[in-house]
Amino acid sequence: MSVSIPRRPAGLLLAALYAPLLFARGAAEAGVSAVDSYYLGRVEDSAAAFGGNRAGKKQLVALYYEMGEMGKAAELLEELLKEQDLDEGARAALLTELFYTYCLVGNHRKASAVRRQAETAALKGDKRTQGEFYFYSGWNHEALGYAERAAEYYRRSVDLDRWRPAAWYRLGLLLREKDPKEAEKCFQTCWDQNSAFTEVLLPLAKCMMDRGAWVQARNLLIIANSRLPRNREVSEALTEARRHAPGSPGTALYLVERAITKTPPKVKAAPASREGLIRVGLAEQRTIVSVKAGGAFSIRNTAGRVSLYNGSAQEQIFVRWANGGMRVLDKDMKPILQSSAPLTLELAGDENTCIVAGVVNGAPGTNRSYRGALEFRSYHEGMTVVNVLPVEDYLYGCVPIEMPASWPPEALKVQAIAARSYAIAQKGQFAGKGFDIYGTPLSQAYHGVDGEHRNASAAVDATRNVVLKMEKDVLKAYYSANHGGYSEDSVTLWGRDDNMDAVPDKMLSLREKPLPPDELYAWIRDAPASYSIMPRLSFASSYRWEKWVTPSEIRRRLGEDPGEIKRIVSRGRGISGRVSELEVVGSARSVFVRAEEIWSSMGGLRSSLFVIRYQLNARGDIEHVIFSGAGHGHGMGMDQHGAAGMAGAGYSAEQILRHYYPRAEIGRM
Repeated sequence: MSVSIPRRPAGLLLAALYAPLLFARGAAEAGVSAVDSYYLGRVEDSAAAFGGNRAGKKQLVALYYEMGEMGKAAELLEELLKEQDLDEGARAALLTELFYTYCLVGNHRKASAVRRQAETAALKGDKRTQGEFYFYSGWNHEALGYAERAAEYYRRSVDLDRWRPAAWYRLGLLLREKDPKEAEKCFQTCWDQNSAFTEVLLPLAKCMMDRGAWVQARNLLIIANSRLPRNREVSEALTEARRHAPGSPGTALYLVERAITKTPPKVKAAPASREGLIRVGLAEQRTIVSVKAGGAFSIRNTAGRVSLYNGSAQEQIFVRWANGGMRVLDKDMKPILQSSAPLTLELAGDENTCIVAGVVNGAPGTNRSYRGALEFRSYHEGMTVVNVLPVEDYLYGCVPIEMPASWPPEALKVQAIAARSYAIAQKGQFAGKGFDIYGTPLSQAYHGVDGEHRNASAAVDATRNVVLKMEKDVLKAYYSANHGGYSEDSVTLWGRDDNMDAVPDKMLSLREKPLPPDELYAWIRDAPASYSIMPRLSFASSYRWEKWVTPSEIRRRLGEDPGEIKRIVSRGRGISGRVSELEVVGSARSVFVRAEEIWSSMGGLRSSLFVIRYQLNARGDIEHVIFSGAGHGHGMGMDQHGAAGMAGAGYSAEQILRHYYPRAEIGRM
């Protein structure tokens, strides 16, 4: 579920929130003030405020990473290792961090010496920790000329932690000559996991060219050429691919089937409820769609309710948009009627459905079946298709798409109540577009009858008419896939009070104040146990993730070019650590990125809860920005993975809802 985010003056709201924490009461509390400065986005002030003792140096390491001072971070780690009273665990952690940092700045000889000291302790960690250590060990060996040993380490890394695109990429490079087929698999896995990993496009395309897959190679190289327009090797490869695969991929057409052979399914209608109808936007700006009705139907003038055409079961029609009007055609494409006013297709009998071709949440060429009525509305840019049906029928096709139907029944009940509340609160939200709610993750994902599952339908029926309320109003119950262990409040992220509070996972503690930078860094990187990462009820790559993005990719995605990127600094964080604003500092200017724009602008991140490091080249320029992150989605309201984990541990739907929506009441319509 996604939302649009309003802009607000940077730092003003966070300053108001943290004003009570900003104080100066002598040296003993200087660190607190420095921590608050960090969360207010005053990263440089925070760095200047930390002292030179052990605690201050640990904070500075995390701050130097974000500020792009990777060399200074390595120096501080070396100083910390000279402390005489370090316990074994602390020393091992510092050695491992120093090893990674030396690799990132390209000092692989020093990295090798540190690696040998850190290896025993590092390999006692969990699979994810071991996978990371093996990746850096492979990189270290590769840089020193030990290719076979490096490939072995990379294989160990991805065996333990498959979601490691950089390891797949480097393994592919090492296998390129000896085993091109396996190398292509490695490159493809890297690309599938991280579509911002631009440098994998050329070697992947070359593997395809070697085996004669010229069309696939050409299409990849077109992407590579748009992202790397001055790369001679890419342009030369594209020229060669075009010689063997002339033409171009062109623009995707919204195709519809001339004959829909599938029979629309029969359904059991949901019992009557108090919530009324919901208008779901299935598609916008379409030029043609096709519908096959499962029962007798009529086409009416939406406003006047005048019947314009009566059709029979299994009949297929086409609706075509042109010049601001719509024409309805029969199966042979012969005209039935024409209208500039909205049209409604209504089925006889609640058990009947219709198949729609050419409208599947923005994806052309796929068919889905829908309950209820269909509306066709003509706008200047094209035709909008709306599914009008009872809220409970809508939830049948929404709940199992938003949450796996195999998850515990109590979690599905939570999802049903949250989705119902969100949908009802959305009524009228997009009235100017002709609907209430998108049928995509822009609002809530909805696949109609094809998405339904008996487990989810049972959860919808068991919670009929139950919603979350704030006084007299239904709560717009936001939720997202995984909060990474701590949710965020709506005021901090969006600048408005949507009654969403920052809530820790049920296994974790409520924070009375923000974590210091080094603790936030460790909390994200070390991945504490929580209900959001329970076996078979979550996806590890949603709980903790890492993304390597080139500066050129970030520059391409930004609306304004900052020039050569020097660093990327957080300019505001919430109590969870989520970033509310980023400053991309470039050689030409600084570009500020707000809220959910961060995800796409930084290369397709999974959330805004992350810390930053950099890989530098020999000149000290940034080769990659490395985002180490937690969670998947905006991180407000209900955590779907966390709800499943709590349900699996025996919590009821009511207990889960009260945890994630502490200010709301559970009531009935």
